[in-house]
Amino acid sequence: MKREKKNLQSRQRIFEGALKEFSAKSYAEASLNNICNDNDISKGIIYHHFKDKDELYLLCVKECFDALTAYLSDAIKTLNEAVEEHLRGYFDARLRFFSENPLYLNLFCNAIINPPVHLLNAISEIKSDFDTLNISVLTALLERVSLRPGVTVSEVVEDFRTYQDFFNARYLSIQQGCSAESILHDHEERCHRQLKMLLYGVIGCEK
Repeated sequence: MKREKKNLQSRQRIFEGALKEFSAKSYAEASLNNICNDNDISKGIIYHHFKDKDELYLLCVKECFDALTAYLSDAIKTLNEAVEEHLRGYFDARLRFFSENPLYLNLFCNAIINPPVHLLNAISEIKSDFDTLNISVLTALLERVSLRPGVTVSEVVEDFRTYQDFFNARYLSIQQGCSAESILHDHEERCHRQLKMLLYGVIGCEK
C-alpha cells in the first residue's frame, strides 16, 4: 500500500474515532485516551497526524457545520413562500438533519450552547457560513413583509442575534441532565417561537 493512501486511511480512522467520542461526550469529558482505547489506535499515530485534542475537536465541529449548512441550503430551495410556513419548514429541516445524522447532534449542541471557552473564536469562524445562512433566511423573510416605521431589517436581525447569544447561555443553565435530543428539539421550538414573536409581536386584538 502506498504511504500516501495509508496515511489517508489512518487519518480517516482517527477522525471517525474522534467523531464518535465527541458525539457522545462534551469537549471536557472527551479524551484522546478514549479515542485510542476504543479504536485500537496508538497515541503516537494520533500525534503524527494531528497536533492535539483541539485540532481533532475542531475538525469534527467543522464536519458537522459544513454538512448541516449544505443540507439546509438545499432544503430552503423547496420551502413554501408563506412566511410562517417557510419558517417552520426551516426549523423542521434542521431537526430532520440531526435525525438523519445523529453523530452530529451532540457536537452541534455543545458548539452552540456550551462551547469550550478557549476555542470560541475558532468555532465562530467554523460556523460562520451557518450563521450567514441563518441571517439570510431571516433577512429574506423580513424583506417580504412591512415593518413598523423606524424599524429596519438590519436592526431586527442584529437584535435577534444578540438575544440568541443570551438565550443560548441562559438555556444551558436550565437544561443540565437532559438528553441532547430533547435539548435540541426544545431549543429549536423555542427559536421558532422567538422568531414568531419577532415577526408578529405578542399582542393580539385588544379585548
